[in-house]
Amino acid sequence: MKKIILLLVIIFVLCGCSKSVSVTPQEVAEKYKQNFSSSVIAVFGDNRAEMEASKNGMSISVSVNFPAELSGMGIEIFDEHAKIIYEGMEQEIKKDSLPEGTPFLLLEELFDELSDPDEFTLSTENENIIAKGEGFSAVLSPEDFSLVSAKFPLFETEFTFSDFVFKSAE
Repeated sequence: MKKIILLLVIIFVLCGCSKSVSVTPQEVAEKYKQNFSSSVIAVFGDNRAEMEASKNGMSISVSVNFPAELSGMGIEIFDEHAKIIYEGMEQEIKKDSLPEGTPFLLLEELFDELSDPDEFTLSTENENIIAKGEGFSAVLSPEDFSLVSAKFPLFETEFTFSDFVFKSAE
């Protein structure tokens, strides 16, 4: 009997049985209501972009570093508007005039949904926290809930985050 119990324990350990989530969506949402910044790599279709993204209050800002022809382009999304800045020119447009599924809008959607505890569910996988919402899944660091990666399968877009820093509201 002891051998059977020991065998079952070994199987559970080796199979990496999922553990329950000890964090709540409310705790994660409180973090995403704060200001934050991150380096982001977006892969969408055959394209790749490197950006800096930040949230400051109700505004999301993204600055493109790569590809070279778009380097320096920035976009700020606030309310229902977007301000596009490129080579010294600024243009404010309605946010809904941007093409659906652009990385800028997907980042805004991700940040917005993670700040509302009713918009996502949580689970754990391989020591990470997985947040799933309508149309996306995101991997969060268990230490501080910072974004590690996110996927939007409908738009074939994946994001990888690095240097993610939450900042206190100023």
